[in-house]
Amino acid sequence: MNPSEYENQEQKLDEKLQLEKEHLEAEMVVIPDLVRQRLDAFYAQMESGPDLLPNRPTSHRSVKRFLRGTAITAASVALIGVMIIGSAFVSPTMAESLKEVPLVDSVFRLAGDLGLQTADRKGLATSMNLSVTHDDITLKVPQIIFDGTRLVVALEKSGGDSQHQFLYPAIPTQRQPEEDILEKVDLSINGTSVNSNSSAFNLMYGRPGKDNSSMLIAYMRDPASGKAALPDQFELEIYAKLRGVAEPFRIQTTVHKTKINNQILQPQMGKSNPYLAFTADKVELTPITTKITTSFKMLTDIAHMPHEYTVEREYNNIKDGQPIQYTKKELDILDYAVFDEQGRELQLLSGSGVPFTKDREGKMITLFTPFVDTPQKIIFKPYILPTQPGGSALLDANGNWTRHYIKELEITIDVPQNTNQP
Repeated sequence: MNPSEYENQEQKLDEKLQLEKEHLEAEMVVIPDLVRQRLDAFYAQMESGPDLLPNRPTSHRSVKRFLRGTAITAASVALIGVMIIGSAFVSPTMAESLKEVPLVDSVFRLAGDLGLQTADRKGLATSMNLSVTHDDITLKVPQIIFDGTRLVVALEKSGGDSQHQFLYPAIPTQRQPEEDILEKVDLSINGTSVNSNSSAFNLMYGRPGKDNSSMLIAYMRDPASGKAALPDQFELEIYAKLRGVAEPFRIQTTVHKTKINNQILQPQMGKSNPYLAFTADKVELTPITTKITTSFKMLTDIAHMPHEYTVEREYNNIKDGQPIQYTKKELDILDYAVFDEQGRELQLLSGSGVPFTKDREGKMITLFTPFVDTPQKIIFKPYILPTQPGGSALLDANGNWTRHYIKELEITIDVPQNTNQP
């Protein structure tokens, strides 16, 4: 290809990037807020206990309820240019445009969080060439990664009526229906379905891929369940049932734990006020995932809690065959955010824990995306997520769930610097 052809290609790609920037600014600005609300709803379930969870998820839910009803995360809209690759919501137009650039047609690179992008860039993800075809539709597994904590599988569909049959819609809009052809998906590890030993919290979840014909399937073993972690090597089967295709798709492979350097910190540092105590117990840093163990504890009865910490929750029940309504004063949703010394906040991936009461400390184990660079300091900022009496979120003027930070509980830890780490 001569220099003029390269210049023409570069100019065309620049024009497409500019058009995509305008598209992102016009249509995608609300996506992070919606995603954050779904993540916060997951925490609302985790913190609340059985009274607020009358219908806990089961292992036999349909793919719509099972995948879309669990914790789903996405990176915020990134800067146009190189950083646009970091956006978790890359439109089909952008995905096609970036295919013209060598080595960026990766599901992890185009659709993943920062950890998956780092894994792709550093060659930590396993590239696969596994596929199965039924009725002219092919399902392919192009990439897999397992860092000892979470397993992420990239899935792509080709063939069939690709214009109308979505595997997993990347950006549902009024012009693009959310319905897809994926009826059921499952992962089996060493012959056992991950659904068969699921806890109250579904820790297998789906999220958009690089376009409508791809998706990510992620799984982590409930870290608060006391069950053994996944082995460093295991046999994996991906099962998928597509609407209109009689035979299910089954893809088998052997998964090996990615060899990565990790850094473990055990600060065991706590802060408290007269009402609550918060402790940062353990932080595990890897290029792919940040795993954090924390705890909350009530130091006084709910009756003595400040008004801004509590909510009068409304309940409906049946007594003697008659519906009754009552209210109950409860602690509002407690959560925390994690920042580095430059004020960059980590994005939530998943988590589980034990709700706390006056007599029981509540442990939380949470997965976040990795830090952009090894931080010098890690700042934990606990906050209250206020809710309406009916349980709905209290939103601010921008549509975000309001955060009421509890300054007295803020914790800052120093991170030892190791220049030998990649």
